[in-house]
Amino acid sequence: MAHRKVYLAVGRTSTRIYRFDPIDGDTRVVDNVAPYESGYTAMGAQYRGDDKEPLLLAVSHNRLITIDVTAGTLKEQVIDGLPNGPWFDGDMDPDGKTLFVVGNPDTPSYAIDVAAGKAAPRNTPGGGRWDDFAYHPKDGRLYSVEGDNGDLLLIDPSRQPMKTVLKEGVFPPAQASAAAGSRKAYSATFFDQDGNFYAVDSAGNVNHLDLTTAKIPDHSQRVGRGRVPVGALEVMNGAGRITPLPVAPSYDEIAVTKKFNRTWENGEPRGRVYSFDLMLTAVSKDSGTAEDVRKFRISFDLPTVKGAKVEASGVTWTRWATSSSPQVRPGRSLC
Repeated sequence: MAHRKVYLAVGRTSTRIYRFDPIDGDTRVVDNVAPYESGYTAMGAQYRGDDKEPLLLAVSHNRLITIDVTAGTLKEQVIDGLPNGPWFDGDMDPDGKTLFVVGNPDTPSYAIDVAAGKAAPRNTPGGGRWDDFAYHPKDGRLYSVEGDNGDLLLIDPSRQPMKTVLKEGVFPPAQASAAAGSRKAYSATFFDQDGNFYAVDSAGNVNHLDLTTAKIPDHSQRVGRGRVPVGALEVMNGAGRITPLPVAPSYDEIAVTKKFNRTWENGEPRGRVYSFDLMLTAVSKDSGTAEDVRKFRISFDLPTVKGAKVEASGVTWTRWATSSSPQVRPGRSLC
C-alpha cells in the first residue's frame, strides 16, 4: 500500500467512513462514500493488491455491506444463514475470503463466505464489552480489548467460549462518546506488519501496545493527547492493516530551512500567531544532493495547547539553477 491509513466506521446511524492514521492521528471523512442510514458494525478489509484501496465489508442486521472507497459505492446483500444481530466485532481472515463476526455473549459467532454470500455458525464469544478484534500479522491470532477494565483478550474461534484474558488492566477503561447510547468499548482495533497493536475506544481515544514480541507490556501508551476528531459521534468499528509509508533510500531525509517572518496576538482562540517560511528539500543519504521527489507527506507535531494548529498560505515549487530537482516551499505557516 502507498499509505498507512486504515478505516473507521463512525456514527451509530447514518454511518460514515473515515480514513484514519493511528500513528499521527490524521483523520478525514471519505466524502465520496454516502452515509448508510441503518448503520453497520463488524467491519473488515479485503485487500486487492498493493496499489489499490481495499474493499470494506461490514454487517447490518442480516445484510453484508460492501463499501468501495475508490468508487464511492455501497452495496447491500442479504446473507443466507445470518441472523439479524446485533453485531459488534468483525475482521477478514488473512486470506481475505471470510468475514468473521461476533454478536451477543451467548449467541453464536458467524463466518461469512463473502463470495458465496452464506454464513456458518461458530462458537459463542463469551461475556464482556469488547467491540472489535484484529488478526496479529505474525501469529495469526485474534486480539481484542475489554472496554470495562482494559484487559487484553485472546479470541480463539475454536474454544467455547472464545474469549481468554491474556493480561489484566493493560489498557485504560474505555470511554463512551457524547452520542446517545454510546458504549464504553474499544470499538476499532488494528495491527501493523510488525505486530504493534492499536485500539480506539468509542470516544476516539487511541492507545498503542507493543505486541511485536512474546512479552506483553504492563500498560499501553496513549497516542496523541486528544481524541480522533469526529465530534460527538461514536466510533463504531474499524478495518484495515497499518502499512508502512514507503520511502525510497535515495530521498529518505528531508532537509528543512526555516525563516522567521513575524508574530502577532490572536483574539479567538486567544494566543499568539507565528509566521514562518519553510523550505523542504529531499536529500539523498548517499550523495547528499537533492533528489527528484514527486510524492511526499508532511506532518507537524504541535504542543498541547488548545487551539494550536498549522496553516499553509500556499505552496511554491522552485528549481535551483544548480539542480533540476523540484523543492517545495510552503508559504507562511500559522500556528
